[in-house]
Amino acid sequence: METKPLSLTARTLFAELREQAVTIGVASDRDSRPGTVVRKSVKGSTYFYYQYRDLDGRTRQTYIGPDNEQTAALLTGLERTTRDEAEDREHLQKLRAAFVAAGGSTIDNAPMRVITAFAEAGIFRPGSGYGVLVGTLAFHAYANLLGVTWASPTRTQDIDVAGPSRIDLAIRRPEKPMPDILQQLAMGFIPVPALDPRTPSTSYRIRGRELRVDLLTPETGAAKEGTQFVPALNAPAQPLRFLDYLLEETLPVPLVGKKTLALVNLPLPERFALHKLLVSESRTSAFATKTAKDREQAFQLLDVLEEEAPDSLELATEDLRQRGPGWRQRLDRALARR
Repeated sequence: METKPLSLTARTLFAELREQAVTIGVASDRDSRPGTVVRKSVKGSTYFYYQYRDLDGRTRQTYIGPDNEQTAALLTGLERTTRDEAEDREHLQKLRAAFVAAGGSTIDNAPMRVITAFAEAGIFRPGSGYGVLVGTLAFHAYANLLGVTWASPTRTQDIDVAGPSRIDLAIRRPEKPMPDILQQLAMGFIPVPALDPRTPSTSYRIRGRELRVDLLTPETGAAKEGTQFVPALNAPAQPLRFLDYLLEETLPVPLVGKKTLALVNLPLPERFALHKLLVSESRTSAFATKTAKDREQAFQLLDVLEEEAPDSLELATEDLRQRGPGWRQRLDRALARR
């Protein structure tokens, strides 16, 4: 079975879907979540609040102002904005449904629910320094981005989210730590204990199911034991070698579910492919199955990128080779297996 291109209709629909999703944003900040304006009377005076439901389903309220002309103008603008956002979301859903009907790839409902919650909490805000979806779910997303159907589309329930460990004052932390978001989903997530009981967990799973969430961050310089706190995730994460190369450049892409969609950050596909090759040459024999999957995903991506984006692939390869002899040797060994 070979990688096949999507139809021109599907490619056109996804291009419009991505443009609209990036423009209006699918991942909402708290105060732009769907809600209603409520009126309160306090000691004979009237005040207005914006009322909505939080991630955990509890009702929240944001103060707007007293009953006066200034607040009335704000309410008029809010009503117009709310109406426009509802129309935008309805249009996005129509585009999503049309794209899926045209043959687009979709993510299963359970991981999509988790990713949507992360997006709504602000983890995947577009731009450098925020959370990035990596791993097999990113590989699935590249199929839609590149307009293809993978020859061997590996299904997975694993959700790998990475973020830089450096502290940037311009980065807005998610409103809640990622472990709290998982708990509020009430899906049964439990932390996976670390080897060192003093080390906080960076992995979460649902007992009896394959669904798992791993939080990652680049390991640079000398190897260090333990985890690192990542502001972009508002949680500790497991440092991994070579991840800095993967997160060097990212792009916002809508992740398409069977019923919903969420805007996430993805690594550039050429960096993803080359990073997979580096990782495949760094695993021990105990991880032979994962090594085979890494190579399979990388080679499928390279086949497409060599046709669709050869210049970008060349630049990413040159950047990798300039990072040292160990990087070059791993890449050359992996490419020799192709």
